[in-house]
Amino acid sequence: MSDPDGIGTGDGERVPESTRNEISGGFIAGNVIQAGYVATLIQRVPGPVPVATPRQLPPMPRGFVNRTGELSRLHNFLDADDNSDAPLVVVVSGLGGVGKSAITRRWAHQVSGRFADGQLYADLGAHRHDGGVEVSGVLGGFLRSLGVHEEWIPAGLAERTALFRSRTVDLKLLVLVDDALHAAEVVPLLPPSAGSTVVVTSHRRLNRLVVEGARSLTVPPLTPDESRRLLADMIGEARVSAEPEAAAELARLCAGLPIALRVAGARLLQHSRWSLSKLVAELTDDRHRLDRLATEGELVVEAVFDAVYRGLPPQVAWLYRLLGSLPLSDVSAQLVEAVIDGEAGPLLDTLVEASLIEELDADRYRMHDLVKLHAARRAEQEEPPSSLESALGAAASWYSRAVSAADVAIMGDRLRLASLQTWDEAPFTTPGEALDWLDAERGNLLPLLRTITAAGWHEMVWAMTEALWALYHHRKYHAEWLEASNLGAEAARSLAHHAAEARMRNQSARAYIELGDFGSAERELSAALSAADESGDARLRGIVLESSGQADLAKGDADAAVEWFTRARDTYAAIGRRRGVGLQTYHLGQAHAHADRYQQAAEEFEQALSIMTEIGDELTQAKIAIELSAVYRVQGRVTDATALAERGLAVMRDRRMVAKQARAWRILAGLAADTGDRTRERACLEQALSLYIASGNQRAADAVRASMSS
Repeated sequence: MSDPDGIGTGDGERVPESTRNEISGGFIAGNVIQAGYVATLIQRVPGPVPVATPRQLPPMPRGFVNRTGELSRLHNFLDADDNSDAPLVVVVSGLGGVGKSAITRRWAHQVSGRFADGQLYADLGAHRHDGGVEVSGVLGGFLRSLGVHEEWIPAGLAERTALFRSRTVDLKLLVLVDDALHAAEVVPLLPPSAGSTVVVTSHRRLNRLVVEGARSLTVPPLTPDESRRLLADMIGEARVSAEPEAAAELARLCAGLPIALRVAGARLLQHSRWSLSKLVAELTDDRHRLDRLATEGELVVEAVFDAVYRGLPPQVAWLYRLLGSLPLSDVSAQLVEAVIDGEAGPLLDTLVEASLIEELDADRYRMHDLVKLHAARRAEQEEPPSSLESALGAAASWYSRAVSAADVAIMGDRLRLASLQTWDEAPFTTPGEALDWLDAERGNLLPLLRTITAAGWHEMVWAMTEALWALYHHRKYHAEWLEASNLGAEAARSLAHHAAEARMRNQSARAYIELGDFGSAERELSAALSAADESGDARLRGIVLESSGQADLAKGDADAAVEWFTRARDTYAAIGRRRGVGLQTYHLGQAHAHADRYQQAAEEFEQALSIMTEIGDELTQAKIAIELSAVYRVQGRVTDATALAERGLAVMRDRRMVAKQARAWRILAGLAADTGDRTRERACLEQALSLYIASGNQRAADAVRASMSS
């Protein structure tokens, strides 16, 4: 029955029709109050949604290679935190694809029983859009899983953060957060309870969290053995054991990155008839390796690096590209500053933070092999050729100056065709320091020479090679020595620079002589002598004559060597080169000693020592002192011999010249044996043995071992 005058309230009163409210629609969510006149209101408020304890951890990773060290450190962090009054936070950082998520997930499953109130998980990468993360959405999911009804979850991030902290203040939770880029993304997800633990993975180090008390764990690439085991787990032990060398090379090409190894393994599973060698052959081409580390057409490994690269600031991305373009295995901050002509520290710090380069020490950085391939590709696709040429030129110029300065510090005043260059960035304080620096840079010097040879920078190639004599002659890296000298000779020949070609071919000949390849040495010496005659430089003719004498001496023909050294000495005397005269006199002493003409040897050595003392050549004085001590030993002059050997040893130790140190120790061992001091003899032999082993001279090491056991 209608009520035209109003609405009944149920207690006899009437409410005017004009106050009436209506809500239409088939679905209403939430609470609605219609007011105008409210007599009795019955409202049902939803309580917490009953849920089980959250168990959000992703599944345990399959094919996990036993990262015992990293897992042990995570366990230690947790055990050491038992009495803390704040939650434990651990940042697990490392290169994309290195296995951070697999490690943390495995560990989380191992310790999940220690967190009675459950485990929460968030992959921030899945919530990242246009560089930002919807942390509010992540918190909303956390709150729902903790039993907060949808209607009571606020909209704003600040309110959700406050509610999450209130809800978890007394809980004991494990929170696993994957793929964080910034500390600010993680802070709202930290529960306040002391019994909780939060583990965050990131390719960045998230230093803000570390500064505020978080523990840090950096995950390195897999070792060769771990890489092999991962492959065997995927494709079967039999297949890996059938091609052990190919398996080792495949592990090397994948550079210890689990993601790359898994892609390689997937390809081998897809092509069950393929040998490992076939895949290795495909991946050997550096320019296309990233393309071939793909599965189902998706460039999986490159995509990992692309994601990190896109997040770099423009200046840092530019430096990343330049570093990828340079043929250098590692770089110093000084070099980088020369390349970019500006301050490098902040840019390098950002690349370290992003795990795109590794900080080896306070001043040295290295790119992972696959990262370098990615950076080189980005450089090729995005950087103008003029920019890449400028970067290479700056790096080559820096190294050219540094190598020249090191040569002068080690060798002092010697014949040089190239102009001396100043290097003010960090002058060497001792010859030994300069030689150690050259040795540390070996991995860069030869690749740089190859690259600037391809660029046609011939003048720089032969000049650097001339300066590298200081390294190769004293540290005996014969294969590198020969390749560098050959590059230098070709560069000089391209320039029709006869003097430089003579110099380079003579350096090659000296390496062949030491290797006992006398046929090759003679060919190089013949070409060197012709080039020296073409140049008209008598100094170069003297150098080639000296090397011819060294070749005959090495072959055991001391008399022929005496003839060569005498001709060389006469050549230097005719042009007034006092140092050259002294050197050839020293070599004549060596030849006479080789022929057991000890009195003549002693006279030549003594004369040479006098000349080198007169001109202040400390290094050659030390060489002569060591050889003269050996002659004095034969002559029974034990006291004089010991003093000279110790004098030479002291200089060679300061200059880090391993071969000459070992020679001195063996002479001192013989002198000790002559006096019946067996204890000192053995101690000296042990010193020589350690030097031979450290320098890789296996033949000499075996000889010392034999003398020690006799």
